[in-house]
Amino acid sequence: MLPRGRSPWPRATLRVSKAARSGGVSASTATEPPSGTGGGPAGAPAQPVINMCANNYLGLSNHPEIVKAAHEGLDSHGFGMSSVRFICGTQDLHVELEHRLTEFLGTESTIMFPSCLDANAGVFEAFTTDEDVLIADRLVHASIIDGTRLCKAQQDTYKHANMEHLEQKLELHQDKRSRIIVTDGVFSMDGDLAPLDRIVELAEKWDALVFVDDAHATGFMGERGRGTGRPAGGRGGHRQEPPGG
Repeated sequence: MLPRGRSPWPRATLRVSKAARSGGVSASTATEPPSGTGGGPAGAPAQPVINMCANNYLGLSNHPEIVKAAHEGLDSHGFGMSSVRFICGTQDLHVELEHRLTEFLGTESTIMFPSCLDANAGVFEAFTTDEDVLIADRLVHASIIDGTRLCKAQQDTYKHANMEHLEQKLELHQDKRSRIIVTDGVFSMDGDLAPLDRIVELAEKWDALVFVDDAHATGFMGERGRGTGRPAGGRGGHRQEPPGG
């Protein structure tokens, strides 16, 4: 038990800061709290820390070229879309980015959402009915669970990364109109990768579709940052790549 008035945070923060300075992590992930915020327990001096809960994996949030491009976008297109996309909010930049992402990822097409949370909230309701079944890994991201609750599809799960259990569920649901295997590419809590090669094999065998949330991998894992799986020809085919390709 800590003595009255003592906190473990300053010491822990200092250790992390030393790791940043010694090259243990990218310097761009070391941040200093804004002036006046305190940055920690009352009375603790402000010092650099590493933000371990952000999605800024590559440290690009404050990269000069990114900031410059944002300024140029404001100058040419103004602030905001003035409407939701499906009314009059789709601009030329959205279409251009979707085309470029399609080429980069090697997919048939791309639809941009404001966030992965929004994508997961909208995708299942859009293409499933009560005649379909979603078979999800039990450790999928919370936003996937929220999204599946919004649709009419029947729902089932399989033990985390357990392909024998998944196959049992695929066989069980052969009477459904379609079977959709739902998984993360990289599971956000533990950091392990889904066995996509095996998942795709089972999908082909049992005539199922595969949904992969690759939000925690796209941009820095796989070949040229294309994510945990990339098209390898054929329906639903993927080849899994290690970090860095």
